[in-house]
Formats: sequence, structure tokens, C-alpha cells
Amino acid sequence: MYNLTLATHNIVRWLVLAAGAWAVWRAWRGWRARAVWGEPDAGAVRLFVNALSLQFVVGVLLYAVSPLIRGAMSDMGSAMRTASVRYFVVEHVAVMVIAIALGHIGAARVRKATSDSARFQTATIWMGLALAASAGFVPWFRPLFPSF
Repeated sequence: MYNLTLATHNIVRWLVLAAGAWAVWRAWRGWRARAVWGEPDAGAVRLFVNALSLQFVVGVLLYAVSPLIRGAMSDMGSAMRTASVRYFVVEHVAVMVIAIALGHIGAARVRKATSDSARFQTATIWMGLALAASAGFVPWFRPLFPSF
């Protein structure tokens, strides 16, 4: 169960990063071109936020079945003194939850914006922040693709 969940989490990471890059690029391009906000733009934001949400669900499942997390929970003091364990137990989780919150808050603000320019600007900033947090706290030291 652990290996399958870890592999799924790894694969979905690429969906999150690609969807985030797509959403930010569309928003930035629309903002610069003073374009009209359309369904493809809203769809890009939705795709990114949904990918973040899917990754969260898979991450929670991974957290529940991970032997690393189980071991850390049995001796939290030692886990906090070990940087690599602390990263997965606390830091990765905290920043990714912040990234998800940024994505969801941004999507809500985009929907409430009153002009196309405001939608593009809001989407660029909030999706950009969510993407930056996500990309910044991906464990790049782990294998880039799962091995089955």
C-alpha cells in the first residue's frame, strides 16, 4: 500500500506542477494582453486547484501509511532533531497546506473579481504564490519518477 501511494503521490506532483504552470502562464498572458477572461482561463485555475486538492488527499493517505511517519510519531523529539525526518513530518506538510490554501483562496477571489483585468491579475498572483510554494517544497532529492 505504501509503495503504491508514494508512487501515486509522485506522479500527481507532475500534474500539480504542470497545471500550476499552465494556470499562471494563462493568467499572466491574459493580464499582459488585457484579454477577456474566458472559460479556458477559469478552467486552468480550476485544474490547478483540483490537482492541488487531489495531491492533498493522496498525501494524507501517504501520511497515514508511511513507515517514516509512524516511526517519527513514536519518538517526536528525535524526529524533530533529524532534518530529513522533520522535513516530511512537519515542513513539507505545512508548506503544502499553505500552497493549497493559497490556491483555493485565489480561486475564490478570481470568481469574485469584478473585471477581466482583476481576474487575470488575481489569478497570476495567487496561483503564482501557490505554484511557488508547491515547487519550492517538492522533495527534489527524491526520485523524480516512481519505480514500479
